[in-house]
Amino acid sequence: KIIYKIIFLIRLCFYPNIYFDKCKSQNDNKENIFLNELKNNIKNKYFIEIGFHHIEYNCICLVQDNFQGLMIDGGRKINIFMLKLIFFLIGKKIHIKNQFITRENIISFLRDRSDIGCLSIDIDGNDFWIIKKIIDEKIFPEIIVIEYNASFLEKSISIPYEENFDRKRKHFSGFYHGASLKAYYKLLSKKNYHLVRTIGGSNAFFVNTDLKNKCKLKSFQPEEIYEECKLRNLWSNSDAKQQFDMIKHLKFDEI
Repeated sequence: KIIYKIIFLIRLCFYPNIYFDKCKSQNDNKENIFLNELKNNIKNKYFIEIGFHHIEYNCICLVQDNFQGLMIDGGRKINIFMLKLIFFLIGKKIHIKNQFITRENIISFLRDRSDIGCLSIDIDGNDFWIIKKIIDEKIFPEIIVIEYNASFLEKSISIPYEENFDRKRKHFSGFYHGASLKAYYKLLSKKNYHLVRTIGGSNAFFVNTDLKNKCKLKSFQPEEIYEECKLRNLWSNSDAKQQFDMIKHLKFDEI
């Protein structure tokens, strides 16, 4: 693996675009492809992505199209190092931070940022409360891409906020984290966001009214486009109802 990474990095020096051939989002790159369809109508050419892998994240097309941006992840330092090195080799000036995001520190990264074109968040934990904090501070990105928890079915629930939440420690299944699609809808629809797409039973796209009209997108109710997480069902050999049955005894906040 180390030799392969070294060869890949050397090739990047001569052929920078191979990075964008290799780098994908989840679900066969569908998130990145959909975002690519919207990007020309995004007014503010600045994105923030919270939670990423150096060859898998949602805002790839925005990096490729020379948007400015900030990427934050609280995971392994090698992941941060690799992305910093890759961006240096391909000449992309994206800020990268190694930080575990909490409700208490998120605004320090967004202060004076009223120009966010796209916010993507996937931290397998306090996602709902981080989004709520951002919205409560009157920061309104044009697009919000959020991972919803299909194991929470069509309920309107979130895990309670816990500053040092660790999905793997809270329940062995890994099913207990984040919030349901309906919970995000209830939060964001009050601020003139429209649910326009879900992908793979894991990611949901919310856009503001201006972008919805520019791109001629249809607005949906969560029950119209909720879908179970295909990958989760496959690796766990269970469906969403069975997954919720395993964790229903744990604490939830009704939204």
